[in-house]
Amino acid sequence: MVMLLVAIERFHCTLGEVREDYWLNRAWRALTADPALAARVVRVATGSVLICGEAFGAAPEEPRERARWRMQVQQRLMADTGRTADELGMAIVYAAAPVTIAEGLMRSLLAQVVETDPRFEGMGRYAGDLEPVVVPVAQAAVVVAAA
Repeated sequence: MVMLLVAIERFHCTLGEVREDYWLNRAWRALTADPALAARVVRVATGSVLICGEAFGAAPEEPRERARWRMQVQQRLMADTGRTADELGMAIVYAAAPVTIAEGLMRSLLAQVVETDPRFEGMGRYAGDLEPVVVPVAQAAVVVAAA
């Protein structure tokens, strides 16, 4: 309870925002740890899942193949979080073309509180939930420099 209060005070947010942030981090930890989804899922927008083809290529066009990958994402989320993508506020969409990605580092609000406050040393079994998550993120635009 103290950890939540410290997070709410430090980041000037609500309990609902801390909870949403925690579950979004758990969801991406699950998706990035699944070998079947490696180089196939990318974070877009505020946390939605972009399903790609192999090596971040365009998603398969065949409806049955798309459904299979969607089910893989849904099952991974359910197995690791006990929640569906909808319950987590995550849309699932498909890449229409190859995707250029960058690596993004996600650190939950709670993790940021814990690392700077000695009261929370020795988190034991909760420490894994507070580790940073490296997530492939779709780049929104190509940078162009003019002389």
